[in-house]
Amino acid sequence: MASQFSIVIIDKDEQSRESIASTLRPYSETVTLAGSVDNFADGALTIQKASPNVVILGVDSIEQGIKDVQFITLKYPRVSVIACSSEKNVEWFLSIMRAGAVEYLLRPIGQEELKQSLQKVGRFLLPTPGEEMAAGEIIAVYNPIGGMGTTTVAVNLAAALAEEGTKVALVDLNLEAGDVNTFLNVNPTYTLSSVTTNVQRLDANFLMSVMTRHVSGPFVLTEPVEVDEAASITPEQVQRVLELLRGIFSYVVVDCVGQLAGCNLAIFSSAHRILFTTTLSLPALKNTKRYLSAMERKGFSPDLVKLVINRYQPKSDIQLKDAEKVLGRNVYQSIPNEYLDVVNSINKGIPVVKLAPRSPVSKAIQGLANRIKE
Repeated sequence: MASQFSIVIIDKDEQSRESIASTLRPYSETVTLAGSVDNFADGALTIQKASPNVVILGVDSIEQGIKDVQFITLKYPRVSVIACSSEKNVEWFLSIMRAGAVEYLLRPIGQEELKQSLQKVGRFLLPTPGEEMAAGEIIAVYNPIGGMGTTTVAVNLAAALAEEGTKVALVDLNLEAGDVNTFLNVNPTYTLSSVTTNVQRLDANFLMSVMTRHVSGPFVLTEPVEVDEAASITPEQVQRVLELLRGIFSYVVVDCVGQLAGCNLAIFSSAHRILFTTTLSLPALKNTKRYLSAMERKGFSPDLVKLVINRYQPKSDIQLKDAEKVLGRNVYQSIPNEYLDVVNSINKGIPVVKLAPRSPVSKAIQGLANRIKE
């Protein structure tokens, strides 16, 4: 069990309260039960008096549960809420977690389940002395208008970097039309909005608990399901999430599209490398030139912003040297146009670097990963 901290139980279900209290008794040297009440009004007073680290909150109505969790987390931001309920509905899970709870447990709560939840909260409250956070690299894969293969590059780069046990996060910050979940055939319970709703209380343990690990290696945080949720995400929230991810992972790969404003500027300000992904067409190069100039004016230098040419065809009318001359930048990496291999990988939900490692596109992306690791 984690180091010393105190708990308040608020649950109208008497049997549930007694079961939790009984489970806590063997840990009386490290866990203090500061109060156990059957209604929220008394619970709020107990929280005010006892200043607990953890509140175990019974939820029997989703609307009331959301209000109660939000009340506690807003008024007492250092208190962690563990919700417990008899309701298995996924929407309840999502709503309560988005309201600010750090755990959602089903009644009757098992001893091992409660123990693990308290250990998770305890590690957050009292980190191990001398424990240092990692200092990973944030890599943004970007194009302002989309349609240039940023998601293909981001997904495959993350999978390539995740070899040999390297911890890699893949974050879909294309807030208008993200596709990482489609490319990897995942339907996660939690998305980006699950962690940004109460970002002031966000910690590494909670962040890891809501990410989905794909079979190809990366831990994935996908775009919000609802458009309204995406619109409510702020640059400050994005920056906070990226800071925490950088402390957990060796590499954080971010798929992003859109204007040089808002959340994208927050991403770029945190990034160690920005892979500006484009193709060798006149409209694409014209737009690339405009945006590279604008990014440099905003302080994102050529040392930070690297040019990646996607869907490269050696026999095309426009060659790499032509693009370099027009853009005034060296090409950092070219990725050949292997349409069938890439589409096949998307349809199967497996990055092409894993599905067809000998494909020219896989070799190029592996080369990109090797350059980043240098």
